[in-house]
Formats: sequence, C-alpha cells, structure tokens
Amino acid sequence: MSKEKESIFNFEDEASKSETYRALFPEKREGIVVIHLYEGIINGRYENNSFSGDDIHRLFEATMTANEKENLYVKSYNKKRILRLQKFFFSYDEETRTYSFQEYGLNFCKIAKETLEGSFKPTKIKKICVELKSQLEASLGSEKALIDWFEIHFEHYHPTLKKHIDFLDRQIDESVIKLRKDTLAQHLKPLKLLRNVSEDLTEVHRKNEELRIAFTETNSISLLLTGIDSNDRKILDLIQSKVDFFDSIQSRLRGTDRRLNRIQPKIKQLFAAFRNPEYSAQTDRFIRFLLKYSTLERIKYDKEIIFPKEVPSFEVKFKRPKYILFDRDKELFPTKSKTRKKYEPDLIAENENQAILEKAFDDYDTIDNWVNLIFAELRKNKEMNLSDIYFRILRESSDFAIATKAFFKVLDLCYAKDEYDVKIDKTKPVKNEGLILWNTIVTEH
Repeated sequence: MSKEKESIFNFEDEASKSETYRALFPEKREGIVVIHLYEGIINGRYENNSFSGDDIHRLFEATMTANEKENLYVKSYNKKRILRLQKFFFSYDEETRTYSFQEYGLNFCKIAKETLEGSFKPTKIKKICVELKSQLEASLGSEKALIDWFEIHFEHYHPTLKKHIDFLDRQIDESVIKLRKDTLAQHLKPLKLLRNVSEDLTEVHRKNEELRIAFTETNSISLLLTGIDSNDRKILDLIQSKVDFFDSIQSRLRGTDRRLNRIQPKIKQLFAAFRNPEYSAQTDRFIRFLLKYSTLERIKYDKEIIFPKEVPSFEVKFKRPKYILFDRDKELFPTKSKTRKKYEPDLIAENENQAILEKAFDDYDTIDNWVNLIFAELRKNKEMNLSDIYFRILRESSDFAIATKAFFKVLDLCYAKDEYDVKIDKTKPVKNEGLILWNTIVTEH
C-alpha cells in the first residue's frame, strides 16, 4: 500500500510563478481599476456591492490612450485582464451576471488605503501607549491579570501600534525629503522660498513632537515591564519578548530622529544664502522701490496704500458673522438698578495729596519768579554767572529741585533765542554746598 505524498507548501515557490505573481500583485492599470471599484463599493456607488462587466470595461477604457483605443479591440484586450483579476480579486455570479470583491481584493485595497492615508493623519501612538500603560499598571498585582494583558490587551493593540510607528516613520521621511527639496529650490523667489520652508519646518516640528511622545511612552512601558518580579517562566518569557519589541521600536525611532538631525545643515545653508550680499541688495532695492513709487490715497473715509503696478495687490476678506438681534422694550423689561457702593473718605490721604498738589503749584510759581528775576538782571547787567545764581536759589529756597529746574529753564530759553550767548568753562568749576558746577556765563547782545 503506497503512501500518498504529503504536499508541502512553499510560499516563495508559489509566489514566484509568473501567472500567480501577476494575479496577486496586479500591474498599474489593473490596480487603478481595482481601486476605483473598491472606492465605489465603500461610497455606496454600486447596489448590493456588485458591479457589472460594463463598469469594469468602462474603467479600463478610461486608462487607455487614444492610440491604444484605435489599434486594439478594447473589450477583447481588457477581457484577459478581467479574467486574471478573477483569480484573487473578483468573483463572478453567473445568475446575476455581476462581479463582487473577493476577501483578498478587499484586504488588499484596505491595507493599501490605510498605508497611504497614514501619511496624512496624525498618528495614535500616544493614545495606544497610554491605554496599554494604564492596563498594565492595573494588572501588576496579579499574575493572571498580567498574562491577560500580554495575551489579550497587548495582542489587540500590537498590530495597530506597529502600523502607526510605520506611519510616523514615513511621514517624517516625506517631510524631510520635502524640506530638503524646498531649501534647494533655486527657481523660487526669496519670499516664496521662505514661506515654503517655514511651512515645512512647522510640519517637521509637529512630527518631531509625535516622535518625542513615542519615545517617552514606549520607554515608560518598557520600564514597567522590566520592573516586574516573577518566578513564572511563562511570564518571564512574555516580558522578554515584549521588552524586545519595544526596544526594536526605540531603535527605529532613534533612526528616524537621526534623519531629522540631518536637515539642520540644509537649514543653515539656506540662511547662509540669505545672508549673501546679493540677497541683501535685492531686498534693499525692493524696499526703496516701494518707498519711492507707493502712494497713500484716500478712498471714501479710509486711507489706503496704493502699491506700484509691478507689485500685485492683495485683499483680505472676512466672513461677515450673522447675529440675531432682539429689541428689548425698556418699559416692559426695565433694567434692574444696581446698588451703589459707598466708600468712606480717607481724610488723611486726601490731606496728604492736597498738600502735595499745593506744593507743586507753589514750586511752579517759585521757579517762574526766579526765571523772571534772572532775565530782569540779565537785561540790566548784560551778563550773568548762572552758576552763582544756582547756589543763590539753593540757599534761599533750600530745595534742590527748584534750583535745578530754574537753572535748566533759563538755559533752555537762552539757547532758544538768538540774543543770548551761553559759555561754559569746564576748566574753572564752581564749588559750593558740597556741589560742583561748570562755570556757566550768559550774555545778552
């Protein structure tokens, strides 16, 4: 009795078969048709999630060039493609004569869409890690709860966490590539270049924040795992495998971080270029051009800057808000009067402030009197030593502020009028009352 040979599956050998490989991974044109049909199913475009052969032929025809349509019999040419897609992607119902997606086709499109969509959406790394960490902390008191965390909670989040780490890595990679490309854009004007780089840096900064969060959260879970004390071999093996998983994530995140660090020389190179004299000269010429040819014109009740015709104008539009106004009848709904709070006067503070105010007025009058007296004597004698007058005012008023204010007021008036000359001799200072002044002489023509 002969034994039947047991068939052994070899994935590499099976996938390497040309027809199988092409059926598993369709070429671009077939892939685009599959994606269109998948999006139609998701968006409810096809009834009962089924589509006709004409729908498929129409999509294939849309991908063909005019030359292909002329030289090929379209339906016959695309029929071979549809047959190939029926192996893994489409199923055909002979009764309804319609097609529907096989599970492989749905999963193929779903994974491709999630992968590409991950480049545009913020990752959920923080949310996943916080949830895992809180569940782990709640399980630390019981070995049964720990095993549940490893086999249920962690396994539930494991593929999603790994997928979002992939998303973040790809997002940062794309942001770095775009930033490098923008910093080297020679055809852009400086302002546009700076705006692009600024937007790129903002995006890189946001991704960097997500990277830092991923570092912190995954590291905190690793620390909790390594701190667990157990004699159970199964738990120890599970701890080691999960620590290795988080270590691999940390290693990958460090590689991503190094890519972020490589953009710094490009940024320095860009700003070094902007410090170039040519850029400075262009900026200076542009500002001078605006100052010379721009005008200020009155339009209705407002003034507006009118730029030269070479500089495009811009207009800022605001969306007018809509308010619902209710007219309240003051006689029917009178405003409730508020009680007025009475404050007791502080007589001491009032008297002090009154005294300060009165002294300020008295000082003002005293200064004016001294200024008038000085100019009267100056008109009589034609010359006067202001330094001596300063100390005279200081002795009689015993007030440094009055003497100083009178002195400088006289100086200001003499400098303002052509009939007076002021000479200051710094070699012969006048000393009195512990003060030293330069010898100041005023003469009248």
